[in-house]
Amino acid sequence: MKKNLPLMLGISLLAGLIGTIFWHKNKHEPKAFVGSWFYQTPLEKVHFTIDDNWNLTRNRQPVKTTLVELTPERLILLDEMGYKLTFLLKDDQLSFYDETEMDGIYHILSREELK
Repeated sequence: MKKNLPLMLGISLLAGLIGTIFWHKNKHEPKAFVGSWFYQTPLEKVHFTIDDNWNLTRNRQPVKTTLVELTPERLILLDEMGYKLTFLLKDDQLSFYDETEMDGIYHILSREELK
């Protein structure tokens, strides 16, 4: 058994290294939410920008948020008042829900081209 110990340790180390490389390679954060977006209401056009660090601006103003959930289909941020801002990606369409809005509907977002 003592003869095989270095071999077993070497194999274990190699397996751990390979596992770590594959785990880091497959672990990627959803970038579909990153960019500039807007939706139109009868009263206004609402703009959003989400950067690589999940910082949010709304109508060109920074919004203090905390990241609550991030999956390939969902981004949930908590604003400074404790309300959830939810971005959902389904069938390549991004929608937005603001917990403070009385109508309770999801707004379909369109990508905004920066000029």
